[in-house]
Amino acid sequence: MQLALQYAQLKTSVTRVLQIPHTYMDVPVSVEEIAGYLYCTERNVKILIRKMSEMGWIVWTPGRGRGHRSMIRFLVPAEDVLMAEAKIHVEQGNLNHAMSLFQMEGLDGSVMDRFLAWLGSYFGYKGNCDSGNPETLRLPMQIRVLTLDPVDVLFSRDLHFVKQAFDTLLYFNPLCGSLEPGLAHEWECNANATVWTFYLRKRVRFHHGRELTADDVVFSFNRLRSLGTEDSPNRWLLNSVKDIRAVDRLTVRMELAAPNYMLPHYVSSYQAAIVPADVYSATKVADASMLPVGTGPFRITRHDAGGVTLEAFEEYYKEGAHLDRIELLYVPDNVSDRRWQQLNFQMGKLNHYKQPAPAHWCKKEVMMLGSSTVVFNLRKNGPQQALEFRQAIQLILDRCGLIKELGLYHARPAADFLPTDSPGQGPMDHQPERARELLRECGYNGEPITMTFTLKNQPQAEWIQARCQEVGIPVILKLYTFEQMTKVPLLLEADVIIGGVVADDDEARCLIEMYKVGNLAVRVCATDEQRRVFDETIAAIENEPDRQARLERIRGMQDLVSKNFAVLFLLHTTQQLVYSPHLQGITFNTLGWFDFKNIWYHPGPVEE
Repeated sequence: MQLALQYAQLKTSVTRVLQIPHTYMDVPVSVEEIAGYLYCTERNVKILIRKMSEMGWIVWTPGRGRGHRSMIRFLVPAEDVLMAEAKIHVEQGNLNHAMSLFQMEGLDGSVMDRFLAWLGSYFGYKGNCDSGNPETLRLPMQIRVLTLDPVDVLFSRDLHFVKQAFDTLLYFNPLCGSLEPGLAHEWECNANATVWTFYLRKRVRFHHGRELTADDVVFSFNRLRSLGTEDSPNRWLLNSVKDIRAVDRLTVRMELAAPNYMLPHYVSSYQAAIVPADVYSATKVADASMLPVGTGPFRITRHDAGGVTLEAFEEYYKEGAHLDRIELLYVPDNVSDRRWQQLNFQMGKLNHYKQPAPAHWCKKEVMMLGSSTVVFNLRKNGPQQALEFRQAIQLILDRCGLIKELGLYHARPAADFLPTDSPGQGPMDHQPERARELLRECGYNGEPITMTFTLKNQPQAEWIQARCQEVGIPVILKLYTFEQMTKVPLLLEADVIIGGVVADDDEARCLIEMYKVGNLAVRVCATDEQRRVFDETIAAIENEPDRQARLERIRGMQDLVSKNFAVLFLLHTTQQLVYSPHLQGITFNTLGWFDFKNIWYHPGPVEE
């Protein structure tokens, strides 16, 4: 890589400094001048000249005698050399390094389009059954996976990949809305739901070859209960558990401090996935580079700065994956939306309102279970402590105007965490004069507020900042990374947090999560009294044996944050997947992802 960069740097520098239209001719230059162009010693220049000559990139004619300069002739366009080098990096799995090669000043601007055209052919389906080559689906991905450890998962992107590598005791089937056997083939509880027993399947193997036993379940659950701090995202799932023990090799019993009819839903959460005790021992917990080991349909064989690779697990206890390998490479942030959407990679999530997919491609669309939110920090002094101030913000959000001005045609105004089947009239949220009255009533004196958000929500944050400015509220914007958004001390520095919640398929469990997860904004920013009410309400729900009654009470919890305007619901969004008709078995979940296991490639003609 270094030699290709040095060649390109030398060629573009000579062209620029000598102001010549091309360099396919002998150009006078000295070793000393080349050392200046490449920021190296003259001794290194001589080595580089020899290597470039051997590669056939240059012809070097040394100067003979005093006053005679050496001559160099460049034989290959710098862009061609960098293209060849970039392809090598892509094939080695590092798209970021490949694309960084084209940031050099003086290159032909079309080289990036040439590279993306090649990249489009690199992505997609490769291999076939007859050839014996692994059937591989290569896809680009813009947002990075933060963690593949189930106990740390907070964001939907990470959860999707955890689902590929791990299994849970029970599985929630969104099609029928009920729990089904997972690693446990049967389960039962005593009369008051304080003792739960789970019976494990035989012959379930982890990716490293060992058979699953009850000891692994006990280890996994105790790890979830003890790892991290109270602010850790998923410890709450087993807060009611007093004791977990292995009755025998394939039987696990859990004793609870209080009745909990939600426990089967909690252990079906992938944050409670089962890991092998011998791999995830206490001495190895801190090893962030460790590849995950589970019982899921895929083994994750790569997780680094370049991307994620999944390979089908041949000994999976259920029906196995159709494809042999899924390779996802990270696309650098500096790739524009226009160029990103030009990639013909057979599958992707596109803004189809701005960049149509090929006419013959298939489309699937799903309404995400969740909402973007505006959360006020009630644990910090400031104008947001006043109810009237929070009401004023609600009255200037103008969600329909936000959707129109930002071109968010895949969104609709939100009045709840979850979208309804038949959306009614949107909130009355475009009343700037009434907002000014409320600000006067609460004695607001124009103090600035700090609003935090991620890059994904930056356009909405800037739009809200402008609306606030119109009624006299100065807003200081503070951009956080996704990782920073998991840190409680950083969240507590903000007055307002623009974020969002995406629920998994199990509506009941995921709505409870909103109020229990220790580093989600809803709980982080709530007062001690609000947190107490959250916990008492959820305890009463867990004690309710009737499923429908539980769900109704869970949905009603929204009033705990909406009636006092502590949380404002902003937008519901849809996600569209577009893909080649050759790809079959596509199922799109409410996290906005597709199940890798069921994808297969149709080799013959397809209808267009």
